[in-house]
Amino acid sequence: MRAIELRQLRYFSILARELHFGRAADLASVTQSALSQQIAKLEELVGVQLLNRDRRGVSLTASGIALRDSIEAIFTQVDHALRTTRDAAGHKNFKVSIGLVEYANLPFIPPALIRLQALYPDVTVLRHELNTAQQMAALVKHDIDVGFGVPVGGTPYDGDVTVHPLFEARWALLMRSDHRLANVDGLNLCDLARERLIVSARAVNAPLYDALVAHCQQAGFKPNFVYETTQAQVGITLVEQGLGAMIGTTYVFSSLPKTLHYRLINGLEPTTVQMLSRADERDSLILDFIELAAEEARCLQTRLAPVRPAD
Repeated sequence: MRAIELRQLRYFSILARELHFGRAADLASVTQSALSQQIAKLEELVGVQLLNRDRRGVSLTASGIALRDSIEAIFTQVDHALRTTRDAAGHKNFKVSIGLVEYANLPFIPPALIRLQALYPDVTVLRHELNTAQQMAALVKHDIDVGFGVPVGGTPYDGDVTVHPLFEARWALLMRSDHRLANVDGLNLCDLARERLIVSARAVNAPLYDALVAHCQQAGFKPNFVYETTQAQVGITLVEQGLGAMIGTTYVFSSLPKTLHYRLINGLEPTTVQMLSRADERDSLILDFIELAAEEARCLQTRLAPVRPAD
């Protein structure tokens, strides 16, 4: 039992939740082969079979269910031990400053912050409304600790800043269930020519806005933007009320009323969400948050529509 590693228990926890080796491997950031080997090693060390594997998939044995139900207590104890260790060093107040554009509506950040708070109960989170270029400068000046952005045309290289690509997301059209395009799979950009469109305001991300307009013009039409918003939720509400349809990326539409749904749009390049941090970062709080944010972003990626090359 002394040979059991914490990572093996973590891998098992993820697999017990997903019951799918491929998805669990992606979430654990390991290969499927490595995950399978570690689970087999755990079963060998414990001395019982934890999983049933057959052509129908993966299921938990009675022993696997027992371990799954008990494993959260193990991680809670580890978190408590880490907090006690940090408190013993006299570090009881923590702060993390993040830069992002709130319109981006990045749904992986709240769960990452909740998990960070479990590790650092007294943490204070400060948010700054900054685009990607501004985040680069703010990181170097230590005005923020971590940034999240959607750059267009690549992120300018700066040796003092590390860029962490998190995930890609496709463009989609959000609409009511009674919309004329509601049952059309794989919309083409030209299908939007006659639509009353709601979009993010140019001030939110000017290069992204300009690129969208240029793509529409290349498709042969001038987009009819009836409302430009700086708040994603406002746009979603306007769609629900019937003002028009909303263009956005799939992560912006990750949580919707039952009356709304989206259709993917062909002809637009996927957007890439990136996390920025200082290359020489050593603060354990910031490093923990970076790891948690990356893990939650991977979880989100598995729930988003798959990214395929634009037509």
